[in-house]
Amino acid sequence: MGSMREAERIQAVQTPIIPVVGEWIRQVPGTISLGQGVVYYRPPVQAIQYMQQALQDFEIHKYKAVEGVEPLRSLIAQKLHVENGINLPPQYQVVVTAGGNMGFINAILAITSPGDEIILQTPYYFNHEMAITMAGCKPVLVPTDDQYQLQPDQIQAAITSKTRALVTVSPNNPTGAVYPREVLTAVNEICKASRIYHISDE
Repeated sequence: MGSMREAERIQAVQTPIIPVVGEWIRQVPGTISLGQGVVYYRPPVQAIQYMQQALQDFEIHKYKAVEGVEPLRSLIAQKLHVENGINLPPQYQVVVTAGGNMGFINAILAITSPGDEIILQTPYYFNHEMAITMAGCKPVLVPTDDQYQLQPDQIQAAITSKTRALVTVSPNNPTGAVYPREVLTAVNEICKASRIYHISDE
């Protein structure tokens, strides 16, 4: 039997930068990493108490609805209504995933076929590019301006018949730039006119 090798799909995906930076930090003691937005505080006490209580229920350990358990989804919808002023129409759904990266790749797999294009703004979050490549799609890179702000005219020019979505991240990772409401509204109008998705990672 020949030696095992990585699939071509995996070979095409860039190496995640965070472990690389982690190794640099280990090699240079005293380095301060700003590479990950990991909070310094613990989860709320109420959340930990609820988790302990929930784990006493044997039913919680069984397979559940893939979109998340209903009580949690209802609480999220309520939070969006009360705190964010977002009223979800019936045709929209709250889906619970194991983190934003899982949510992102689920969205990409749901709306694309191999060979399709997804527009990313540069500089981009590396996990987004990795997910697009793993799905067999092509990331199309559109530059931001010298303040790392979106350029709707550049986005419009990058759309082709193969474009299925464009991605924005605000506050941006890695730049920290926050996109104004009017610019995001303009991006939504471009997507609507071009019949493509706007994947907004916030």
